[in-house]
Amino acid sequence: MAERDFLEPGAKQRTADVIRGVEALTSVEVVVAVRRAASRHLGTSFAFGAVCALAGFAFMWFSPQLYDVRTMPLDAALAFVLGLIAAASLPGLRRRLTPRSFLTSAAERAARTAFGELGIERTRQRSGLLVYVALFERTLVVVPDRGVPNALLAGPIASIREELALALRHTDLDAFLAALSRLGPACGAALPRSVDDENELCDDVA
Repeated sequence: MAERDFLEPGAKQRTADVIRGVEALTSVEVVVAVRRAASRHLGTSFAFGAVCALAGFAFMWFSPQLYDVRTMPLDAALAFVLGLIAAASLPGLRRRLTPRSFLTSAAERAARTAFGELGIERTRQRSGLLVYVALFERTLVVVPDRGVPNALLAGPIASIREELALALRHTDLDAFLAALSRLGPACGAALPRSVDDENELCDDVA
């Protein structure tokens, strides 16, 4: 599968159906947000361009072939531009060049922002749970509201989060949805759905 599979209308409908199944068992309000990227990672593109420029300049400087010193800065500038374009236009290259810690921190920042923008803290019991998917970063972030017990977060949800993250790393939508569905019984054991529970947050993929 590919990243785009998570963004197809059919995939979004399947995800919404799984969310409804989860919320039929628990008062936890699950929101799934899928983003192509949490950040543009421009620093990586510029850094790669700079490395290309430096490598090009060093090659010309130390090469046995003679180069015109007057044009060497222009050649190095061209190498910079080509490196910048390559990193910016090839997501796989840019992802490999970006340190994992940068990818993770970008996804975590974006998830916290999305939590506020989507109004997940507005539920009556403060039982919202954001599952944030950053496709470019291949990173999954779970952001709970304060009404979700720590014991639930440290136990069943932590285990399910690992399954979701693994499915995302392999861009396996089926495995992702299977893991997501397990939130129902896991959360329902701690926060079961009551007869007067209302669906306070949209089930559609954000």
